[in-house]
Amino acid sequence: MNNKPKRLILGFIPNNQCNLKCEYCYITQMERWGKNSSDFIYPPEHIVKALSAKRLGGKSLINLTGQGETLLYSGIVELTKGLLMEGHFVELVTNALSTKVINTLLEIPDQFLSHLEFKISFHYKELQRKNLLTHFFRNVQSIKASAASFSLELMPYDEIETCIDEINRICIEKVGAKCHATIGRKDSAAGRGLLTEHSKENFANIWAPLDSEMFRYKMELIDVKRKEFCYAGSWTLYVDLSTGDARQCYGQPINQNIFRDISKPILFIPVGFYCVQPYCINGHAFLTLGAIPSLKSPTYEQMRNRKCLDDSEWLSESCKCCFSSRLCESNNQYNSFQKLLHTVSTPFMFIYWALKNWGQTKTMLHTFLKRFLNK
Repeated sequence: MNNKPKRLILGFIPNNQCNLKCEYCYITQMERWGKNSSDFIYPPEHIVKALSAKRLGGKSLINLTGQGETLLYSGIVELTKGLLMEGHFVELVTNALSTKVINTLLEIPDQFLSHLEFKISFHYKELQRKNLLTHFFRNVQSIKASAASFSLELMPYDEIETCIDEINRICIEKVGAKCHATIGRKDSAAGRGLLTEHSKENFANIWAPLDSEMFRYKMELIDVKRKEFCYAGSWTLYVDLSTGDARQCYGQPINQNIFRDISKPILFIPVGFYCVQPYCINGHAFLTLGAIPSLKSPTYEQMRNRKCLDDSEWLSESCKCCFSSRLCESNNQYNSFQKLLHTVSTPFMFIYWALKNWGQTKTMLHTFLKRFLNK
């Protein structure tokens, strides 16, 4: 069976509600925590049809991420199940505290469940503060015992650097391996640099005992402006699931709505040389899955998987195959003339998209201005 994804779809769920309130949380940094979420215009069954394998050109890897806690979205079970039954691979970003929702998802038949990965955020200090560590690991162990995949991802930050040995110990004891680590960003600042008082080198050395390939690669990418031709927007898409508004990647202007008329084809236009971010902020996914084919990188499987003490692994065989592939294996690259034509025409498309969606453009410009003033 071919488990190579056609595309990577980032499905954004704009809820600011969460059952935790971590001190490094980016919605807290942007002063949005707990504020009312956008109502969903379309029900889950419509979203599934809009993201059908046929419409996307093949089965894809679809990441579902809430601005707050993903599993608090009321339609998450129906949406996840529908996408899995389309043949897609689905990643659910979660803090793994919503037991009822998790148990309902684990009732999905194994043939579909094997395409689901719970991307679990391990908020060690907040779980400890709220006396939820036992509850958290009980849910993680339920997922580990199922046909689904999971990964455990820590936010490393200065206030818990003295707890690294304890974090390693508890993860090995509870799930058979050390957790992976992401990096914290200063999302309120223009450069979106590391959320630490340490130098980059010292920060990397402090957290080296986690032995996380994901952490190493993200540290390699931070502050490095990408100048290569990028296929984000062509092989990937960022979609607001509450409205259907879509953009090529983070920070790019909205260029279409893919839910309003699902009989219309989706525009897949690459970012090319026009990335607006200071560095690839989601490079551990985009770049490892090959959005920039010329760039050598580890695989996405290495960002997520771990081998446990009992030789079991965090990822199912299906997910391992999907996460080990590159999007260029399922898509065609531009030739030199196509890249030139794209480079010349893109500024005009940017202006058109920005004016067409002026309300969202003003919000985006306000965010950029706020970050610049905080520089």
